[in-house]
Formats: sequence, structure tokens, C-alpha cells
Amino acid sequence: MYYGAVLEAKKEIPGKILSKSVRVQESQMNDSRALRCLCFAVTLIMVLPGLLAAQNQPTRGTIDVPFDFYISGEKLPAGQYTLDRIVPTYVMLRSKDGKVEQDLYFIQTAAPVKNPPLKVIFALRDGKYYFAEVWSWYGKSQLSSFTPSASDQAKDVPLKAAE
Repeated sequence: MYYGAVLEAKKEIPGKILSKSVRVQESQMNDSRALRCLCFAVTLIMVLPGLLAAQNQPTRGTIDVPFDFYISGEKLPAGQYTLDRIVPTYVMLRSKDGKVEQDLYFIQTAAPVKNPPLKVIFALRDGKYYFAEVWSWYGKSQLSSFTPSASDQAKDVPLKAAE
């Protein structure tokens, strides 16, 4: 007696009987696996050159800032600073005298290139300098707490390798 159950077409496979809906699900899972593999491969292709270019590069640099500047609203004095790269998007900024220490989080805006210009860029806005970007062996990165403006004037400070 049929009570509203849906009959599914059955296909016999040696040792298995699969319904049409199971075969469709398996096909969708295979498509999903293929898409994930493709995404992973594309990610590797895009990230690997940057990682290889950044190997064996200095993880520490120094800057000599000739003016007071701001990071996330906090005023820092002019002077010598060390930038210690913890991971590509996280850097620790320390003053030479040890009185100032600031965590910096970055968004990479350009991949590493051979022989890049090494510098920290400060943006001059309303008479104040703001820490904006770092151009280094690891590419070009923007400070995540800084929002650039078209009216900003850039001031470059050389970044020197230090180990």
C-alpha cells in the first residue's frame, strides 16, 4: 500500500544499491571538492611567490623620525625607533630609549618586489604627521588604523635593516 512515500529509481552497483538522490549528492560533493582544490591551488599560486621573495629577509629595521607623529591618536616623540616584524601583518614599534612601545597591525597592499625602496611613509594632515605605510622587503603595507586621504602629503623616512 502506497502512503505518499516517494519512490526513487534504484540503480544496482555490485555490492551497493544507490538511489538517484544519493548519486546527485555524491556528484555535488565531488564538485565541491574540485572547487576547494581549485581555490587552494589559486591561493598557493598567488601567495607562494611573495613568501619565497620574502625569505631570508631582515625581520628588524630602524628609522630615525625627525618629527613628532601620531599612531591611532597617540602622539609619539621624534627619535630613533626599531620595527620588529612578528608576522607579516603585525609589527612591534619600539623607541631606542625603551620608553615607547606600540603594536602595529598592517594590511598588505602590494606584494614583495626585488630591491624595493625601504621606507616608512608618514602622512602630513592638518599640520600633524601620521604613521601611514611601510615599504619593505615584505612588500608595501598600510597601517590598519590609518585611513588615507587624497589631501595627505607624504613624508618618507628611510628604513634601514637591523639585526
